[in-house]
Amino acid sequence: MKAIRSLAAAVALLVLVPAAGRAQAARPFQNSWFWGLKGGATLMSAPSKSNVTSAMGGIDWLITRNRGGLYVSFDQSFLSQYATLADSVNPTDTPSRVNLKNMRQITFLLMGYPGTSERFHPYAGLGLTYTQVGANPTTAYGSNDQASLAASIIQQYKSVFAPAAMLGIQMQRRNMGLFVQGMAWPSNQNFFLYNSRGFNASAAVGLRYNFGSSIDDDR
Repeated sequence: MKAIRSLAAAVALLVLVPAAGRAQAARPFQNSWFWGLKGGATLMSAPSKSNVTSAMGGIDWLITRNRGGLYVSFDQSFLSQYATLADSVNPTDTPSRVNLKNMRQITFLLMGYPGTSERFHPYAGLGLTYTQVGANPTTAYGSNDQASLAASIIQQYKSVFAPAAMLGIQMQRRNMGLFVQGMAWPSNQNFFLYNSRGFNASAAVGLRYNFGSSIDDDR
């Protein structure tokens, strides 16, 4: 019996050692999903100032397959500017002021991963971004009509959808990836942070961690 128990223990050890080695081995870039943290800057304009460069931070989720995948991110740009609203109800009144505080973005991109390097992984993405800026009026209104008009304008100009494009590269070391990327999207006249150049842009650097396979493997 002792010999049988020893043999069983040896067989179990032979099975567990390769499994542990696979668990600790570096996961590939392809067919994986990553969570990332990033920081950088956003270039925009505001009615109170053109060429506003703001600090930006965010999180993202990257899914990779062999040549394509999906990218989702949430970013916040830290800014403090203002806009003025003309009063069509009573044009003789002083234009009301709206404080613009911080900008948030939610982005969804379809990704492509060209190249075959095991360590350096360039990528490109196309998709959609939703941008919203905090807008709070600071002027007291003389009538309900003025307040309603201001609220309507703020609701219309505080958020916008736009197409977006991204280019970047991720440098992989075991399960951790250092990345650098840039994103651009067209500006919209119906948004408080309208940019007369016709586009807004952001640049970021960050780290992503590979949390495992993005495909089901029932084998």
